[in-house]
Amino acid sequence: MTEGAVIEDRTAALCGFRQCRAPLPPPGPRGGRPFEFCPDRRWPGDRTCKQLAAADQALREALGDSVSHAGLTDAAAEFVRAATELGGPLQTLRNALDSVAARAQDEVTSALTRAETAEARATEADGHRQAAEARALEAEHATAAARTQAQEQADLAKAARETAATAVKARKAAELDQARAEASATAAAERADQAAADTRSERTRADALAAELAQRSEQLAVRTTERDAAFEALTQAHTRAEETREALTTQLGSATAELARAGELREALTARLTTSSADLTAARARADDLDARLQAALRELQDERREATVLAGRLEAARAELARAAEHHDGLRARLERVHRLALANPTENFDLRAGLLAELLDLPGGSPRA
Repeated sequence: MTEGAVIEDRTAALCGFRQCRAPLPPPGPRGGRPFEFCPDRRWPGDRTCKQLAAADQALREALGDSVSHAGLTDAAAEFVRAATELGGPLQTLRNALDSVAARAQDEVTSALTRAETAEARATEADGHRQAAEARALEAEHATAAARTQAQEQADLAKAARETAATAVKARKAAELDQARAEASATAAAERADQAAADTRSERTRADALAAELAQRSEQLAVRTTERDAAFEALTQAHTRAEETREALTTQLGSATAELARAGELREALTARLTTSSADLTAARARADDLDARLQAALRELQDERREATVLAGRLEAARAELARAAEHHDGLRARLERVHRLALANPTENFDLRAGLLAELLDLPGGSPRA
């Protein structure tokens, strides 16, 4: 059983690359073509066993069969070492540059996003500020209109008070006229009584004073006419006084009602003016707050723009460094191509191919002319 296992190990397929010679995996449960080289192994520079075996075969063909196995091994080892030394730092530099470029791109994208957000907030704050200014202007117009209306109502109230004062004066004048008319009527009544007394006195003296009686009768008739006229004038004056009193009472009531309405309207306008002033103060406070927020957003936008400028400078520096690394990579690739062409070229007399390869890989003098 042990001997069969040993025979199986001896007959197991090995990798075709001379520097590897690792056992190859079986083809698989479904069969298929057997492996000639390791399917998964990678060498420095991300080279497979198949690629390195092809390069080794090309190098053997270029050097000929006269070269010893040790020389080929050393040359291949030097080639692998040089490729490893060149590929490792180049890959590290490429990864570092890719990381720097990605980080710089992320920072620039983030800065641009913050700048756009700050601009949007500044635009929104500016719109709120303009709306607040418009509302403040409307409040000022409303306040001015309310003040104008209040002034008009005050003028109307003043006119009503003047009308009421005039009515009061007219009423007092009518009452004075009525008192004068009553005094005239009283005087006329007294004169009538005196005339009646005189008439009685004259009648007692009728026999002696017949002629004088006739004269007195005429005077009595005249005085009676005057009395009737005075009574009629007194009646008319009393009627006019009553009419004037009623008209003045009506005007006074209207003026009082109008004055009361003017007072109510004045109180309403005062309350409205107070409310408009409070709204105006609140609108101005909101406008000041929005203005402060706008200034803060503008300062934040300026900071974001300065940061974006710094990040853009860093990105340009990273791009320059990446360009220099690419130039260095192109130089290394050109050197490897020259090594490849040198390995595949036909050897000439008095030229050591191994020394030329090493000189080209290590950038030493003594190599062949570069094609």
